[in-house]
Amino acid sequence: MKDMKVTILSLVDYAGSGYKLCEALKKVIDVDLFTGPNSNAFNHPIRNIITEYNTHLVQQRIDDSDIIHLKGDWPPLIYEQHFKLRIKHKPIVVTVSGSLFRLRHHGGLGIYPFELYDCHRTSFEPDLCYEGFTDVWMPHPIDSIDKPNSWTQGNILSHSPTQRRKKNSDFILRVFDKLPECDIRLIEGIDHREAIKQRRESTIFFDQFLVGFYGNAAIEAMQYGIPTAAFLSPDAISQAKGGLRDCPIINEPLNVLKWAEMIKRLLDSDMTELSKRTKEYCDRVHSYESVAEKWINYYKAL
Repeated sequence: MKDMKVTILSLVDYAGSGYKLCEALKKVIDVDLFTGPNSNAFNHPIRNIITEYNTHLVQQRIDDSDIIHLKGDWPPLIYEQHFKLRIKHKPIVVTVSGSLFRLRHHGGLGIYPFELYDCHRTSFEPDLCYEGFTDVWMPHPIDSIDKPNSWTQGNILSHSPTQRRKKNSDFILRVFDKLPECDIRLIEGIDHREAIKQRRESTIFFDQFLVGFYGNAAIEAMQYGIPTAAFLSPDAISQAKGGLRDCPIINEPLNVLKWAEMIKRLLDSDMTELSKRTKEYCDRVHSYESVAEKWINYYKAL
């Protein structure tokens, strides 16, 4: 498949999903990611940061590509407006991923109307598979297969309270207040490598409790078999079309007392099987190998 050339564009790639998708696909096809200036926390090669000095090289890559893949919430015209890149007359795929695209009643801005996305449409999260937009869920990728299950029984509850409103961190902290016997750890103000290390030390990692699905931080914990809690909305479960049937995410309606009681019961039980299922689910759904296979089949069908 190395004769297939795909170019991934992302206006910004804060969470590294584009970088990880590119890594997953590189073993199979000719693929490269180009993104606008950002914090570069995920080791994007500097040559792949789009500037006024290399736009012509990015345009040449686009012209030579078989497929253009837009990662993020921005429709094709945004790339023309920001970078003056011409991406017409190619199969164009978009994979929306979050707040800017999410409908307002799901906790996002929803600033771009569906009709601007005149291309093949997919989403990183099943709760973004809105009627009239797409029903294609392509999970976030992570390099999990060779990671060991390093979970151990304990009482460490952790949470990364970045974007507190989006993650509903206030609710999570109220649950933690009901569990004074636990070792509570808030993972913030540290670099990405240290954040993963602290998630790996958790007994249970709490992700996000507003938008209706788990994010990158969750799979960064799950790849090590760390049981993970998040709010999975009824829409996400329904729109995954059975893809969440075996999902081990700890999920309950948003009631502080019920959550606290459930966590106490879990901590008093043997969570070994839950950890095992968490690791297996991450490898089966989110691993580079699994996600790459899904994307190759999707590209070939275009």
